[in-house]
Amino acid sequence: MCRMLAARFVAGASEVAGELLGCFAEASRSDPYLAAIAGDGRHCHGYGYVAALRRGRAWRLMHERFDAEPVLAGEEACAANLEALDEAVKRLSGILEAGWDEAAILLHSRRTRGEPRGQVAAHPFREEVTLSTERGAEVSELYLSHNGGVEKARLAELIGLGDSSIYTDSHVFLKYLARRLEGAHYLDAPSAIASVVAESKPYVKSALDICILLNVPSAGPMLAAAAYVAGKDDPRRWRYYEPVLVETEGLAGYVSSTVRDLARSRGLRLRFVDGRDGFLAVLNPGRLEIRELF
Repeated sequence: MCRMLAARFVAGASEVAGELLGCFAEASRSDPYLAAIAGDGRHCHGYGYVAALRRGRAWRLMHERFDAEPVLAGEEACAANLEALDEAVKRLSGILEAGWDEAAILLHSRRTRGEPRGQVAAHPFREEVTLSTERGAEVSELYLSHNGGVEKARLAELIGLGDSSIYTDSHVFLKYLARRLEGAHYLDAPSAIASVVAESKPYVKSALDICILLNVPSAGPMLAAAAYVAGKDDPRRWRYYEPVLVETEGLAGYVSSTVRDLARSRGLRLRFVDGRDGFLAVLNPGRLEIRELF
């Protein structure tokens, strides 16, 4: 149970991207949709982000994850995590104003019931995958953030993982996805990811809302979002898990439903693509490439 943001944008859209980051931080502190389900509206069980930043032709990657547990616990950990998230959002906003030509960002705040805690359990998770490129085989970085729940024991069995209890369900899904992508051509990655999401419906407990950054050294990052929500007949769950795509001049992205509501209330000039399910979207600056999955 999480809040997510993914955005790819050029320098001219950095101001609206910064506004979205602010909406994300507010949604993580107080989310009425989470409160309706869990009785507490705070996504305070850790946060993380990965940011790919381009100046000229060179891309730079930054990856950070944090959870105050197990050093702190309960309300102390919750407060520390929200404070750290606010500081991270401020740092990211400052970085975006430092003259980068283009950026691709995944940002995640977490609320969990029964899954492992600690920094190693914070999103986005990272795995390496070898892909085919025009230059030959390249070891690439695959990052994933997830909102929802999947049957991790069943997925772990499919890839021979063994004891899955030490991993979160989201990390197991990333390992499953990485195994399926291994050896593919990087240009085929969106189609391969779409196939994996479509075939994973039987393993989804609540939702498979995912944001992915795939960084190929010779080609740079690809940013994508995909979504499948189980149990859409429950209005509370749908309002919480509803996936939302956004776009404006120079920016395309994915946001959780609460972030959308806050962006609308602040009058941000964005076009929202919401109310849909079962899709994969490749996020390009100012342009969405949407594929229906079912």
